[in-house]
Amino acid sequence: MPKGELGRRIAVAIVGIPIALTLIYLGGWALGLLMAAAAGVGAAEYYSFARARGVEPLVWIGVPAAAAFPILATTHPSYSDFSEPAMTLVLTLVLFSMAAVLWIRWPGGNPMAVAASTVTGALYAGGTLAFWVLLRHLPETASETATAAHGTALVVFPIAVTWVGDTFAYFFGTRFGKSKLLEAVSPKKTLLGGLSGLAGSMLTAGFLGYVWLESVPGYGVSWIWAVGLGLVLGALGQVGDLAESVLKRESGVKDSGTILPGHGGVLDRLDALYFTVPVGFLMFLWIARLG
Repeated sequence: MPKGELGRRIAVAIVGIPIALTLIYLGGWALGLLMAAAAGVGAAEYYSFARARGVEPLVWIGVPAAAAFPILATTHPSYSDFSEPAMTLVLTLVLFSMAAVLWIRWPGGNPMAVAASTVTGALYAGGTLAFWVLLRHLPETASETATAAHGTALVVFPIAVTWVGDTFAYFFGTRFGKSKLLEAVSPKKTLLGGLSGLAGSMLTAGFLGYVWLESVPGYGVSWIWAVGLGLVLGALGQVGDLAESVLKRESGVKDSGTILPGHGGVLDRLDALYFTVPVGFLMFLWIARLG
């Protein structure tokens, strides 16, 4: 096995991927608790970005709120059932944060920035991860014949599309790319890398659509639809990657954390998936309603 950072990255992948796939397959509390833990850690990393800019978020509010979103999805795996308590949690988070800064951050404590960063961190790191649980159980809300494999297929789809696209972008961009994509945000990313990433995402999506997705009860899609999904999710994955890069550049840090050796923090590993999994869920719903 390679040494140094590459070796650590490979070791984490060898151990982490089978565990993650197993928990996705199990669904329910196994997946919900994993997402809740990731949400709490991710929110804490987001708040560290804010502190680097002189803002002190209400961590004691934001971290539990972030973890609560996947828990709500676990107890309410149907999107229609999830929406009401999730909206109640959002409103509670907003109002409680606004009320708390009156006493804790005023005067001289940037109360507006504190409240905004507290809410944004919880929604970004936690609200998005609730959709992993909702997507895993989506086929079960449509048909009694749905199996764990069907729900797993829907979750793995945006993950694979995102990560293969990222691999294509890295390989072709670093070797052949010259024109920069958004140099002010990420100097190493190139236009060729971005286009190669889209191609990789679409190829992966088409393959998974052909061999796996068509059989999903209620939410199966043809390989042609899957290619279109791959294009949208591939583009969004790159936006998610760049969005987190902006947060790190503004904060002056290289990685969001150190919890994953060789990979950085939770935000570093899931940056693109914060965008692609929720949107993937919504697009599966939209396509099913069209059909």
